[in-house]
This record gives sequence, C-alpha cells and structure tokens, in this order.
Amino acid sequence: MAIFESLAGVLKALAVGDRVKVTLRPETGQFPNPVDGQIIQKDDHGKISLKSDQSVIEINPADILSITSLPR
Repeated sequence: MAIFESLAGVLKALAVGDRVKVTLRPETGQFPNPVDGQIIQKDDHGKISLKSDQSVIEINPADILSITSLPR
C-alpha cells in the first residue's frame, strides 16, 4: 500500500511541462517502454497525458511501474 501512496504523491508533485521517464506495465502494450516525454495534461485522479517523440499517450496511474523526473 505504501508504494501506491508514494506513487500518488509523486504524481501530485509533477506539473504540466515537466519531463519524465515512465516505465509501464507490460500488459499495456506500449512501445517503447519505458517512454520519456513532457507532461501536457494531468487530472486529479493521477491520469497524465505525455507527449513523447512518437505521439501523445494517456497514462493511467495503475499502469505505472516507475516514474522519474528528467531535467528540462
């Protein structure tokens, strides 16, 4: 349970415009994985839209294995 609370805290701390690297659960079928990009939208439930070099993807917090903030 502490892992999910930690993830929720990290997602709240991130802001639109931040660059991140996100590793997703393999079941999502997202390629490449991990993906890095810029957060272009987020909501109160932790769902984020990430603009990568290839496309814009929507990421649900339940699909995230790890997330790392990158320098801008």
